[in-house]
Amino acid sequence: MKNLRNHWYQVAEVWLMIALLLATIVGSLALVVTAFEHRDELHQTGPVIASPLPPTSAAQPADRATP
Repeated sequence: MKNLRNHWYQVAEVWLMIALLLATIVGSLALVVTAFEHRDELHQTGPVIASPLPPTSAAQPADRATP
């Protein structure tokens, strides 16, 4: 009588799971390397503005009840 028990390395689905896990890890590391190699640089071509928002003193209350 043959041994019907399969070892883990003889099951194709196990190798599929291992391959998917390794592909995910390699892809993640490649994404991190790409992010560090191509960093965004800030280029300012005009005057430096402290804030794009108007000053708070210019804000008007919605009605008289609002302090």
